Amino acid sequence: MSNAAYAQIGINTAVPIASLDIVAKRNDGSTAEGVLPPRLSGDEIKAGDPQYTENHAGTVIYASAAVRLPSPKTVNITSAGLYYYDGKMWQRMLQGDPKKLNPQFAGDIKNSVQPSDHNGWYLLNGRSVSSLPTTAKTSATGLGFTTSLPDATDRILKTRNGAELLGTQGGNNNMTITRSNLPDINLVGVVSGTAESAGAHSHASDEGGFLLGGTNVGNNGSGHYQGNGESSSWGGVGLMSSTSASGAHIHSLSGIATIPTGGIGAPMDNRSAYLVVNTFIYLGE
Repeated sequence: MSNAAYAQIGINTAVPIASLDIVAKRNDGSTAEGVLPPRLSGDEIKAGDPQYTENHAGTVIYASAAVRLPSPKTVNITSAGLYYYDGKMWQRMLQGDPKKLNPQFAGDIKNSVQPSDHNGWYLLNGRSVSSLPTTAKTSATGLGFTTSLPDATDRILKTRNGAELLGTQGGNNNMTITRSNLPDINLVGVVSGTAESAGAHSHASDEGGFLLGGTNVGNNGSGHYQGNGESSSWGGVGLMSSTSASGAHIHSLSGIATIPTGGIGAPMDNRSAYLVVNTFIYLGE
């Protein structure tokens, strides 16, 4: 009992070199060798959620199937495999590239030039969740996508701000300039004509003349008509071709000057130079 309690323990060896040292019983292939951890389904692991605390960090279990309705602790159990408890939730062991120890978890996002779904990564193209394989469907539902995946087509990724819902789509690639968006400047136009004259000038008649009374213009100098038998006698009484010269004065002028900009109201593309890639979400294999 003393040795079992305090000494190093060896299986198939009398000289253990670690706290627990397991040596293969045979090496000729005649027996199945290795360590077999407890095997439970994802739902069975979830049922034990209350039993796992921070003190159980490092616990290893083999999940024989994905959890159907994940809890916060089991959301990463998306397929069969080895999982370890990190003190808060179950993590899959060596998921992804084992040479880089680069694990992936349900909900991870990446950009890639891969053309289609691969190795548990699914295109964010707005597809229906019901069209996904069972494992991916379970992961998508656990992430809150119950109807369809977000559509990342022609969109950039934006970091969440405040109470924004993850997976929400918004914004527009094009913008249209309105009058309020224009700079605060005056567009100068030219109106043809004279609105003010600063010197003495005359106004000529384009109708033949100005008819005047009480003058001796065109009436033989007497101020009265004196016929002379000419057919133009009446037309010459008080008739002048222009007014008298006047001093400086102002003529009122009103009107609207329209100055076209030459625009056609086309929307502007507000995107910078870009590289086209696909966007994927990891939902498990």
